[in-house]
Amino acid sequence: MNEFAISAKGITKTFGSVVALKDVDFSVYKGEIHGLLGENGAGKTTLMNILYGLYTPDKGEIFVDGKKAHISSPLDSIKLGIGMVHQVSTLVPEFTGYENIVLGTPQNSGEREKIERLSGEFGFKFPLDVRVRELPAGIKQKIEIVRALYRGAKILILDEPTTFLVEEEFEQLLKSLRLLVSKGVSVIFITHKIKEVMKACDRASVLKGGVLQGTVEISKVKKEDLVSLMFVGQKIEVTDSALPVVTLKEVKKTEEPIFIVKELSTKKTKKGFPLRDVSFEIYGGEILGIAGISGNGQKELAEAVISPSRIQSGKITIKGKEINRLKTVDVFSLGVFYVPEDRVKDAILPEGSIKENVLLGHHEEERFIQGKTWVRWNDVAGASRELIKKYSVKAPDENIAINKLSGGNIQKVVFGRALLNEIELLVTHNPTSGLDMSSVEFIFNELLKLRDSGKAVLYINEDLDELMLLSDRIAVLREGKIVGVFTREEFDKQKIGTLMVGVE
Repeated sequence: MNEFAISAKGITKTFGSVVALKDVDFSVYKGEIHGLLGENGAGKTTLMNILYGLYTPDKGEIFVDGKKAHISSPLDSIKLGIGMVHQVSTLVPEFTGYENIVLGTPQNSGEREKIERLSGEFGFKFPLDVRVRELPAGIKQKIEIVRALYRGAKILILDEPTTFLVEEEFEQLLKSLRLLVSKGVSVIFITHKIKEVMKACDRASVLKGGVLQGTVEISKVKKEDLVSLMFVGQKIEVTDSALPVVTLKEVKKTEEPIFIVKELSTKKTKKGFPLRDVSFEIYGGEILGIAGISGNGQKELAEAVISPSRIQSGKITIKGKEINRLKTVDVFSLGVFYVPEDRVKDAILPEGSIKENVLLGHHEEERFIQGKTWVRWNDVAGASRELIKKYSVKAPDENIAINKLSGGNIQKVVFGRALLNEIELLVTHNPTSGLDMSSVEFIFNELLKLRDSGKAVLYINEDLDELMLLSDRIAVLREGKIVGVFTREEFDKQKIGTLMVGVE
């Protein structure tokens, strides 16, 4: 590793008055996995979008294989051997894996064999003839990587590649990436997870506020050194798995469960497994974690609570009241709030302002609505300003479009909105997905505040380290069924992990 595959020198990029990158120098050796770390909004994806031709820098130069490169579109970068796998899938859902890979390329005989050889050589096996919409996130990611390799990528940019992967899938991905670099491919691994950088990368660069804080060799640093670079001036303690340190207090649980699920089965959907005879309860003062590989019924469970029409049989009870025949708004009136997995698609109006998004879920409350027809916008604005201040949301005011905020700040608004009223049960699905460590610390503290105040939390997360850190109990969901329940004293990562993947 003594030659650079790609170098960016003096890169500056602004969006209006916002300086996204300022004089950034970034270089990747041939045949290395190079981590790119930083908080949400640090400039990581902006820098990679420049290397991939989606953005044009205001200033700076790019060199590929030592030669100055002119990149004005993704087509230019592909011709230079640069491939990018985005955090959100760019595959065509109705096309098969094979069709997505060859889309836009000349068709010759032997293309299928070439794809099979590529996928087999690097451990990215997947069904070629199944429509992408029917496949889980981990398989979609394999298809995107093979698509980049099929187009001749020698520099592979992975933007938050583990967002929707459990640990076993991350280990499989890591094995494949190491095979790639052994063949001379260079990998840029964008992430906010320090533990993944420590395990996967040869070197890492850290961005903060659009400024490069430094580049280090992973073998010569500790996780605390990366924390110091990421959070200059902030003190964040981390666990062995590089998560923020939290303290679980002894809390007296309520005598009766707040939330009871009994023999619950849900209607079939096009994606994921329906629930089958699922039973459990959550007491006040308790966080129940739901572990499982994505697509095993987690979303179906969360949606059955807030949309009881999805229930096929069995029942759900909240504070002694059966909800099976209730509408969503009636469920919310019982003190339930839901923070969905996809905060952009399912939790917000992207083009709406912060105050308009704060109103969501509270649009039938008298303090915000007059006579069921008129919105008290002054009151909504006041509540929004209080939320921005209380949760340190980085926004100029409540009138800014919420899609202008970073992922961490959007999640703060979503959580703050959920906690505007007294709630009895919070249902939350992958609440820290794609968030930096300071935002993760915020989410953890809010969940623990609810628990400590005697509320119930249904905490669905594919990250087992996070579940084990916060949960009082963990139930494992596989193929729509609960296959094991562990108390905190029984937590064992190996046992829970093997149940998740179905290995006896």
